[in-house]
Formats: sequence, structure tokens, C-alpha cells
Amino acid sequence: MTTSGPPYGDGDADARVLVQVTSVASTAEQVEWMADKVRTALLARVSGTYANTIAITGYAVIDRELDKEEGMSVSGGVYSYVQRYVLTVTTLGS
Repeated sequence: MTTSGPPYGDGDADARVLVQVTSVASTAEQVEWMADKVRTALLARVSGTYANTIAITGYAVIDRELDKEEGMSVSGGVYSYVQRYVLTVTTLGS
């Protein structure tokens, strides 16, 4: 059996990484469609595991969640949709 991760009790072992995605489009329908695609890509599950792997060299993503969704806004005819996600990562043992 092999294990990975930091020693037990290491307070700096796990980290929360914030990732913001801003979708931009020329119509409300387009920007909502893109935001839905991002949400699905990051949070969709198949048989209890995430559908898409997020690979970060030296780390393992152990959890992910939607932190904040500001929703749609429009300025000068350009629509944007802001979403912020949290990835919880831990170091991989060597």
C-alpha cells in the first residue's frame, strides 16, 4: 500500500486555491451557456468521482466547490458572468 500527502498534523499541508472564471459574450444566452459549461466542467460527477481531472504538478486536488457566483452583468453591450471556485489541494508524498 502506498500513501501520499503530508505528515499528519502538518498545518500547512492542505491549501485552498481560489480560481476565478469570467465568461464574456455578446448576448445573455451565450454568457449563461458558457457559465453552465464551466460549472459542469469543474463540478460534474460520474459514479461519485469528478468527471474532469485537474492536474497540478506536485499536488492532488482533494475537493472543489463553487465559492461565489456573481452572475451576469452587462456593460457597453458586452455580457460577463463571474464565478469563483475553491480547489482544496494537498501535497503529494515523494
